[in-house]
Amino acid sequence: MAARGAEIATENGQSTVLYESAAHPGWLVKLYRPGFPQEPDEVLDRLIALPGEMSARGLAVVDESVCWPASRVVDGGRTVGVTLAKAPPEFFGPVRLLSGETEVRSIEIDQLVPLDSGFYGRCGLEPPTWEERVRVARHLLRVAALFERYGVVYGDWSYSNAFWARGTGRVFVIDVDACGLGDRAWVETNGWADPEAPSGRRLDVRSDRYKVALAVLRCLTGVRGDPRRAHGALPEPLRSTELGRELLAGVTGPPDLRPVSGALLEMLDTACDSAAARERRARATVPRPPGPPAVEREPEPDEEYVPEPEYAPEPEYVPEPEPEPEPEPEPEDEYVPEPDEYEYEHADGRAAGRGRLSLPWRLRTLRRPP
Repeated sequence: MAARGAEIATENGQSTVLYESAAHPGWLVKLYRPGFPQEPDEVLDRLIALPGEMSARGLAVVDESVCWPASRVVDGGRTVGVTLAKAPPEFFGPVRLLSGETEVRSIEIDQLVPLDSGFYGRCGLEPPTWEERVRVARHLLRVAALFERYGVVYGDWSYSNAFWARGTGRVFVIDVDACGLGDRAWVETNGWADPEAPSGRRLDVRSDRYKVALAVLRCLTGVRGDPRRAHGALPEPLRSTELGRELLAGVTGPPDLRPVSGALLEMLDTACDSAAARERRARATVPRPPGPPAVEREPEPDEEYVPEPEYAPEPEYVPEPEPEPEPEPEPEDEYVPEPDEYEYEHADGRAAGRGRLSLPWRLRTLRRPP
């Protein structure tokens, strides 16, 4: 048996103690009173294995909203308890006690159905909104529809066996380990008893349908007592819908004509969608306050029409004459420095000599040295 951690509850319902596993935080151990469980071990084993047969959608409901049994606790070959998942923190909140002190407690369906109008003020709680009530009802129906789909008979719907979360309206249904398959042993549920199921008779899905319809009515209206009074407290547009009629049949009609939970879930979604659409239309038809008077602007004068000029052919293209080539510049004579002495010939044919330039002469071609 798992080592004990913090105790959650003692001497509560079917159990002598509910404590957290010291070795596995987040998991609880529930030890039964003598005489429990009432169903054979085979039924509990079948319940434990059932999620393995569910669809992904069904598993999501179990993970989010159901405290499903995970294993049996056995002592000397006898089942003495079960292991369960601990409820997430969102299902707990501070509550002011009569002493004035504040204590964190589970948020139960009981808080949706107060005993008197001063309940929320005394406990330091905000009254639930209509949207929260609808969300809680929707999540309860999702769990109930899952149970019906797999033949699970819960039987123990009551004020304290389902927690809910503020804002999201998510629920967490506990004590599922006591469920039966197809039917289950009778269980006392004060204020929730099916009038068509006498004490001691095994309960079946028809009793669950009565209690589910009653739970939805009480969550939506916050009215205890007579189911007819709770139905009469439904908002008039909702009371006249198919959902309103079927909820009344669920708590007043013969067992075989009670609506199935899956159908109620669809009706709730349809009714809420229709109500939201009506509200949007009502907001759209509210007349808007008149705005400032319109200022008439003087019309601008029309622009004078100016016709485009008629098409005129472009003049024939005449190529421009090519420019005459410029004459190439004559090469400049290379400069040759005059030497101090030059060779020359006499004009009368005498032999050449050397001297200063003083007579006619013929200059030889000379180049500058490189």
